[in-house]
Amino acid sequence: MNNESFYGNIRPNAAPDILAIHAEELATLGYTILENVIEANRLQDWRDRIDHVYARQEEEFGGRAALSAIGEQDLARAPLLHDSTFLELATQPRVLDLMRRILGDYFILNLQNAIINKPEERHHQTAWHRDLPYQNWTSSRPLALGALFAIDPFNPETGGTIVLPHSHRVESMPSAHYFENHAVQVSAAPGSVLIFDAMAFHRAGVNRSAQTRRGVNHLYTIPIMKQQYDFPAALGADFQATADVRRLLGFDSAVPQSVLDWRRIRAKRTSSNAK
Repeated sequence: MNNESFYGNIRPNAAPDILAIHAEELATLGYTILENVIEANRLQDWRDRIDHVYARQEEEFGGRAALSAIGEQDLARAPLLHDSTFLELATQPRVLDLMRRILGDYFILNLQNAIINKPEERHHQTAWHRDLPYQNWTSSRPLALGALFAIDPFNPETGGTIVLPHSHRVESMPSAHYFENHAVQVSAAPGSVLIFDAMAFHRAGVNRSAQTRRGVNHLYTIPIMKQQYDFPAALGADFQATADVRRLLGFDSAVPQSVLDWRRIRAKRTSSNAK
């Protein structure tokens, strides 16, 4: 870029650090990739944990046929509620640093889902969607960001995520012609994280390889948005964690049950701010 020339009184924006580069890609393309986030020697353990949590959920709901009947097969919802180790992914420092750069200091975990794409099986995630479904509008700044951890290889053969660049900037869904000509299938090595604007259209590809492709998706939102899972209620008021983790999980943004509760919360915040 140093050898490029410009005219019309313009200069490229400065990118002072790696987070600024990722933030710029997010703002412009609607997605970016963080590489080498999970150590290679941890990947098999994550695969085993995903499969174990899904097997438990499948059994407790009555088997694979019961989940397939409602389009929920091969999807482990809120795995951190079944295996607390998954909280490590939800609180991964590099991911949270980028979230803070985009969403500000106060955001919450809206959902965590482990997605299992088996060979030659069509997953319901292969349908085009936004991660804030049924919300066809745009905003001047992102309100929600996804973080999809690649546990297995993401590429055209394994059915890696397909993204429509720049679609987070348009309210309506583009034409089929536009999708066919401009959608991009993202390749990501195991251990990488695909970060994307929740309003960008995307879908899973079809896995045509001989191996299962697993990913763990997270949606981080500003706290005015309702969580998909009520983590505070599920974990309980006595859940032990740092103040930052409790806030991330929504403990500080739960809806008060009465006027008295609302005022007690306000008093606690006022006292904390005064210190």
